[in-house]
Amino acid sequence: MPNPQGHNQWGEKECPEPELLKSTLIKYARQNLSRVDKLDRLRRDLSYDIGKTKLNELEREYGIPSVRRPGKTTEEINKMVVGEIKKDTNMQRGPVALKSLLRDQGTMVPRSTVRSLMHKLAPHGFHLRYPGSQKVKNPRVALWAFGPYHEISADGHEKLNSQALQMGEISLAIYLYRDKWSGAILKLSVLPDCRTAAALGHVFLDLVADLGGIPMQMTTDKGPEVGWQYALQDGLRALYAPQIKPEIYPSFVTLKSVHNTVSESTWRFLGEQKTRTLKEVILRGKADHIFRPQCSFHCDLFYWVFVPLVQKELDEFKSYWNNHKIRRQAEKRMPSEHVPLDALEHPEVYDGINCLIKIPKDGQDVAREYLTGKVSSQVTPPESAEKRVAKSGQLARVKAT
Repeated sequence: MPNPQGHNQWGEKECPEPELLKSTLIKYARQNLSRVDKLDRLRRDLSYDIGKTKLNELEREYGIPSVRRPGKTTEEINKMVVGEIKKDTNMQRGPVALKSLLRDQGTMVPRSTVRSLMHKLAPHGFHLRYPGSQKVKNPRVALWAFGPYHEISADGHEKLNSQALQMGEISLAIYLYRDKWSGAILKLSVLPDCRTAAALGHVFLDLVADLGGIPMQMTTDKGPEVGWQYALQDGLRALYAPQIKPEIYPSFVTLKSVHNTVSESTWRFLGEQKTRTLKEVILRGKADHIFRPQCSFHCDLFYWVFVPLVQKELDEFKSYWNNHKIRRQAEKRMPSEHVPLDALEHPEVYDGINCLIKIPKDGQDVAREYLTGKVSSQVTPPESAEKRVAKSGQLARVKAT
């Protein structure tokens, strides 16, 4: 029986606007949805209930690309695949990832085509991506320096910070300065935060005061704490050692952590001898419900007790390290089989040159005054913590032994 109005048992259907429907189908194609999922999303997103036959008609009508109907010639598709393969110089993208990338750009290509071209152009990539394959390691090269204070390496240690302890605001970060040539530890300090540029600027000036000068070069990680250290080191060297050309011998160098080996190599020994034990002792207070981070009085008391104790342990490790004998390393271009402190104090014995740039006291004072005028730093908790402890009557006497 003729049906000129097109009415049937499925009822009236309101078709979305052509542009909206086309953009929606293109989005589904880029997401690689199956036909069943496409029909479900059309009902959810556009309230458009159709079947597979109608969906196929619409995709043909609007030119929606698919693997079987890519809308491009084989030569064009191969050219795009080859271009993406050549871009991936590290060869870390597999066939599925490359196919997904091209699909997101509107190019539908069979996985077999991608895999075949990758075997021809980058066959070694399949071996690199194989689970369990040996990854490329950082090349090991011999370190070198002219002598002590040619280069001082600095780094922060956060195994006792707030994220590691999870005791509220309690944080005992550690910052290290170590001489590259001799291997001696120059400064090892406990701080509430080793990511603050202002605090590390003051710590750097403390190091300058201890040494009486600055190194030819400072080397650190690429962290937010290097700002004032960079400015002070660069400014002081330009003022007191203008003869050193920065384009040949830079005053400050920032490296990735894996390349800052002088400092990073120290943390394993510090952890084995000190910080792991300290962390266990500190966390015992939390596990036994002795310490409550919500109580400000407990936080003040913690800092008042533990900051000197942790610093004492760090000083002991520094003394041990600087006075122990380094093992012999035949291929090392700097001293080996030596005592770090002895090499630091007598570089001529080991064919080294003392590269320390002397900074007079008035120059240090000007730098400190300038930094203090710009920022303020609180390295340790306020002294009023002791008064608050005594006033509360919770602590009658603390005896340090």
